[in-house]
Amino acid sequence: MARPRKTEYANRAVVKIENAFWKLLETEKYTDITVLRIAQDSGVNRNSFYYHYKDMDDLAYQAFKNNARNDASRMMISSILTVLTLQDDEKKSDIDMSILPNSRRIMLCARSESTYLKQLVNDFLKEIWLDSFSIDESHLTTEEKLQLDFIFAGIVTTLGSQEVEDDPLLMLKLVSSEIGKSMLLTMKKISVAQNNRFLETKQNLQG
Repeated sequence: MARPRKTEYANRAVVKIENAFWKLLETEKYTDITVLRIAQDSGVNRNSFYYHYKDMDDLAYQAFKNNARNDASRMMISSILTVLTLQDDEKKSDIDMSILPNSRRIMLCARSESTYLKQLVNDFLKEIWLDSFSIDESHLTTEEKLQLDFIFAGIVTTLGSQEVEDDPLLMLKLVSSEIGKSMLLTMKKISVAQNNRFLETKQNLQG
């Protein structure tokens, strides 16, 4: 039998390290998780850790990004944002609510005491929303950026709450409530305003 390639060993090390990170985050504060503890729990030596990551923040960033590529993670956020873009008379029953429990790792970061992990979730939410509406963040006004920061910070806080931990479906119920409708209105206005600015700029260039 052929010996595993060096890249295969590297990939296995990454999987072990990141799995150890997520497991520890279930029970430990982010600030209490050390490289030594990760090495011990993953069975990977510290040299291997530093081969793949600069430090704990780099591990958290890469682990989050790898998890964010997971379809269930993106589907969870997409479902939340889909609710925010539905009209009152549209059917909300079409949303696949079964995917919410599959994105526990995002909720772990949202409920963490670490502002760094919370910001990763915030940026992920914003990234998906901006992509969904083909919005260029650099073209948003200062007020619009602040409004979005306010909205997504609230979603992150809710995702990290004990109530949503106990019943993830409460997240979708919340965004369907009066406050959710207010968020919907604001986000729609931002989307429409950017689209109008784009069309105005295009017309000016053509004229």
